[in-house]
Amino acid sequence: MNELTKDFPFSKDEYRNIIMTVELLIMNVCKNASKVYPTQILQIQGGYQTLKYPLIAVWEYYGFGNKEEVMGMSSSMHYESFKIDPEDLLVQYIDGIPRENPFNAFGIIPNSEKVAEKLVRIYRHLLGSLRSGRLKF
Repeated sequence: MNELTKDFPFSKDEYRNIIMTVELLIMNVCKNASKVYPTQILQIQGGYQTLKYPLIAVWEYYGFGNKEEVMGMSSSMHYESFKIDPEDLLVQYIDGIPRENPFNAFGIIPNSEKVAEKLVRIYRHLLGSLRSGRLKF
């Protein structure tokens, strides 16, 4: 671990569980979406994977482990693209997720609100680390 984890709100194990839960939620969303939009499911899945890119960055740069441990279905190429200009995406997520839970877009997924709240906390922490200069990609 490194200095960025000092005020990070989750332990390594808790954080790993959050990432795995997000992966499962994405699979459930895609399952629901595929019933209505079967030909667009890959695009929908790709859009939802962007929720994980900040999580992967925290895992990697906060010293929890290497990115391959938590990549799951995420594209390594798209993850690397996220790191070019992450602040705008983080601000959009921080502003948007509290207004509309992305996991409920294709049907309510029970208890996903708690995960959405945790995502916003993680995104805020990452954005603060980037803006303060404590973290650079």
